Amino acid sequence: MIAAVNHDVRGVLLRGERGTAKSTAVRALTEILPTQEVVEDCRFRCEPSDEGRLCEECQRRADDRDTLPTARHRMGVVDLPLNASEDRVVGSIDLERAVSEGANYFEPGILAAANRNVLYVDEVNLLDDHIVDVLLDAAAMGENIVEREGVSVRHPANFILVGTMNPEEGELRPQLLDRFDLVVDVEASDDVDERVRIAERREAFDDDPEGFRRAYADEQDALRAQLRAARDRLPDVSIDESILEDVSYQAVRQRAHGMRADVAVHRIARAIAALEEADDVTKAHAREAQYFAFPHRVEGVPEMNFGKGVLGSEAEGDVEGDDDEQETEGDQDIDGAAGGMPIAEGEESYPVDRTAIQPPKDRTMRDRLARRTPSTVDVKSGRYVDARTAETVDDVAIDSTVRAAAPHQSTRVPDDDRAIVVEPRDLRQKIRQRTARALVVFVVDASGSVMSGQQMMETKRGILSLIEDAYRARDRVAVVVFRGEGAFTLVEPTRNLQAARRSVSNLTVGGNTPLAHGLVEAYRLVTREKRRDEDLYPLVVLFSDGQTNVEYREDGDPKDDAFEAAALFADDDIPSVFVDTGYEIDTTPDEIWTHRKAERIKRKRLERNLTYAETMGADYLPLVDLPRETQLPIEPTEEAV
Repeated sequence: MIAAVNHDVRGVLLRGERGTAKSTAVRALTEILPTQEVVEDCRFRCEPSDEGRLCEECQRRADDRDTLPTARHRMGVVDLPLNASEDRVVGSIDLERAVSEGANYFEPGILAAANRNVLYVDEVNLLDDHIVDVLLDAAAMGENIVEREGVSVRHPANFILVGTMNPEEGELRPQLLDRFDLVVDVEASDDVDERVRIAERREAFDDDPEGFRRAYADEQDALRAQLRAARDRLPDVSIDESILEDVSYQAVRQRAHGMRADVAVHRIARAIAALEEADDVTKAHAREAQYFAFPHRVEGVPEMNFGKGVLGSEAEGDVEGDDDEQETEGDQDIDGAAGGMPIAEGEESYPVDRTAIQPPKDRTMRDRLARRTPSTVDVKSGRYVDARTAETVDDVAIDSTVRAAAPHQSTRVPDDDRAIVVEPRDLRQKIRQRTARALVVFVVDASGSVMSGQQMMETKRGILSLIEDAYRARDRVAVVVFRGEGAFTLVEPTRNLQAARRSVSNLTVGGNTPLAHGLVEAYRLVTREKRRDEDLYPLVVLFSDGQTNVEYREDGDPKDDAFEAAALFADDDIPSVFVDTGYEIDTTPDEIWTHRKAERIKRKRLERNLTYAETMGADYLPLVDLPRETQLPIEPTEEAV
């Protein structure tokens, strides 16, 4: 309702779990959207009174006459499918007219249809990056500029962007998230009576849609009337300077990114006041507007408190016997006694050589580790970069096809009415290119076995350093943590690497060591992301000393389960690296046993960890071997550009 009242509100995002009627709410908006004045017969529904945003055709018509003919048009909801090609979104040359008339005639795309309407993207977080870039450009400029295939067109593309997403399927690109002035988190009701009413209404609608609409016609009409009245009142709604100052103060105090939060609150608060039939924006209106505009622009500090108490374990003496019996492998049950201890203090990190953890089997796929690399793809999504001949042409490269046909026109049927005759042999298939997105998944042992001072410090420094490298490479990262009796995803796949860095900094350790759980959690995350993007390049980096003492299967063996989980990565050819956080860092055996026995234990642990790496099909890399002297070239950030 707010977005429909004030068209300056730039977008609405509904976030919530599946089955919470997000799409239903958006599509229901169509029933109450108002009508608006448009230029008659304009393909883009230009606004007659806005001469600065007229399309080229309307501009020529305006130059030829004093006034443009007008008509009334009801706003609508235009869908942007996830699999839409760039041609379908921005528009392309009309092939039929190009062949029959020999003219480069522009065929409008989805952005043209969305002008002065609602552009709806279901599962907006799953959009391809190149489509997101197009949306960002159009949203920023309010127009769509097409320069391709001999066509040069610009037309208004001023739309209300409405998106829905399920956070379980991944986060939204920060640049696109910032384009939504309003973000609303949707949750299923916990009230039993309300859930019963929802189910009953759904059944009633399915049984008799028209009767259901008639039953609620009066309420629907009241919504339409409220919307119309609010739109008429909006130009006269004022906002006091003191309220604007308070809004900006809150934005600064909460460290909201950029200036869009301040502007969004201004727009939203005026719409709320108009809907409530108020002439002035009150502090209550402003606070409600901040509720919509601030949370997704303010980075909260996550609470990472894993258990209470302090580490407590008794040192074992130097008892003679079989080495296997003496190796603890983290078998002490310290889950209840350990935890709440930060991995390390400070924010230290060091430059990391980008080839340091590059799996050998990937060198034929990418030039460098986990770079977002342009890859040629034989699909209809991606940016058009070239053309080729093909037995079956289902994605015609019009410019190349016309160029191929042009030299043969003199020898083809002279009395044909078409301006240019195209034969099947002239057809050219588009070659598209899109960025193969990289995802680096850090799997972190946060159990009590990594709690020696130097080991936990170096573990944290290594992770933070690789996160910084991922930032320079524009990679996404995810962080999976295992401790206690299970594993969880601490950071979902994201490019908000500052938040990922903060989460790692606040991570605390303690408890048992469920290595198998961590590997399975990471494997599930990667397979889920690959289902979303078949061209995804994943890299799993496991930070562990190789110890485990929690079985994954009931009545299973912790070591056997861990090896079986590790084999999943080799079976699916998922590039991975085993970073040994204990090699030459864990000094606990030196403090507990004699030097001779400690050396034997360390040798056995090294052999075990090498076997883990081999089972995963992973590179083995001691954490101490991460280069600390290599200076990376600093790539300019988007802000700097």
